[in-house]
Amino acid sequence: MRKNVIIRNLRIGNTYNGDLDGKTHDWDGVQADTASNIWIDHCIFERGADGLIDSRKDTNYLTVSNTIFRHHNKAFGIAWTDSVVAQITLHHSWFQNTTQRNPSADNIKYAHLYNNYLTNVTSYCHYAPGKTAMCTEIVYFKNTKDPVARDDTATLAASGNPYSGTSGTIAGNSGTVSKAMEYYKYMLDATANVPSMVQAEAGPKASIYPS
Repeated sequence: MRKNVIIRNLRIGNTYNGDLDGKTHDWDGVQADTASNIWIDHCIFERGADGLIDSRKDTNYLTVSNTIFRHHNKAFGIAWTDSVVAQITLHHSWFQNTTQRNPSADNIKYAHLYNNYLTNVTSYCHYAPGKTAMCTEIVYFKNTKDPVARDDTATLAASGNPYSGTSGTIAGNSGTVSKAMEYYKYMLDATANVPSMVQAEAGPKASIYPS
């Protein structure tokens, strides 16, 4: 098992021109199988061959922050397991001009998604299939289709999410989902600040590793 991995301040993509829909090759930007304690921060993922990020086979304690996903079909998939053990956090990240898996989090013990910004998503945005327990807080959806979706078997707690120019599914809350404060401390940014903050801060920054 791979543990304690940091992927930071990188631009990953534009790697294969022939398979932007991910139907030919299983070449992901980042693929994590049965890994633990992974932090992906201040990256850009764009125009790959399959998934931009695939977190698979019970990869646990994954955090993705301040990261841009753009110009691609399959953005961020989390699943490929029947177990319900994985816990993931996604915050202050921007999904721009993507299609599906933004993210799709299947059979996840706890998925905490907050202060993300999603624009021009054409299939679906935050999706809780299987037996996932998902908490979304102040996620800003603009010009997207199906902002929040869940299966009948999933549980969902969504609060404070603004929807601008969206269409399709906005799933209602269902069941009991633990509050993220029970797991760790964090601070939510104000709704009005999310678009400008995420656009300004997400992606690689020279200040992280100054020369």
